[in-house]
Amino acid sequence: MPVNPDNRIRTFILGLDERLQGGVPEDHLVLLSGASGSMKSTLAFALLYNNVLHQGHAGVYLTLEQSKESLMSHMRLMGMDVEDPRVRNRIAVIDLADLRVQLDKQGMSDKIDWTGQLMRQIQKYRDSIGFEILVFDSLGAFFTLTKMNNPRDEIFRIFEDVRRMELTSFFICEMLANQSQQFGEYGVEDFLSDSVMHIVMERVEDEISRKLAIIKMRHTNHELGYKPIAWDNSEKRFRLG
Repeated sequence: MPVNPDNRIRTFILGLDERLQGGVPEDHLVLLSGASGSMKSTLAFALLYNNVLHQGHAGVYLTLEQSKESLMSHMRLMGMDVEDPRVRNRIAVIDLADLRVQLDKQGMSDKIDWTGQLMRQIQKYRDSIGFEILVFDSLGAFFTLTKMNNPRDEIFRIFEDVRRMELTSFFICEMLANQSQQFGEYGVEDFLSDSVMHIVMERVEDEISRKLAIIKMRHTNHELGYKPIAWDNSEKRFRLG
């Protein structure tokens, strides 16, 4: 059966969408994994930014570690005009970084039902602005907030709560340097997700490069293998080599 590209969310990574039959299937939950410094947050924000600017979508960027001011400052430096009214009014940044600090100081952070709080916040925005794309930055930061007594069940609950909202979501997951095949902290995140995108960093002498692979993507006939990826400042998006 032919794939309808209108039912997909474009990544806006130059050279990738045509290899994904038009993009990521709508309502998919995507795990975006990579080591520190692999530009996961930049890639996720650029995907959201370009979908809002060029496709008329709306989205939420949920940040648990980096403040909204720091995040937006970085994206400006990358050349994305976050003050453009077409973008500013259709991207909501939920900044929980400062709240985490304040609650830690008060000794209250372990008394909060973070899963419930986050899902209520996301649902509130879903009801008010009807957004379609969610970036969750990051799973690792979220895991520091809650006691994962049964990681598989609790991660499943989070993922299913988001799926029920009919969102196309991108969950950022930081991998340790010595991890190669485990794309999540608990080894179940990749199994429970619909898609896995993996960024690796390679060093040759003094040069560092990045490569991207689609490890899995359900309902999509995609290529395997790692391709060089770099930021194209003139296009304000990433490009596969």
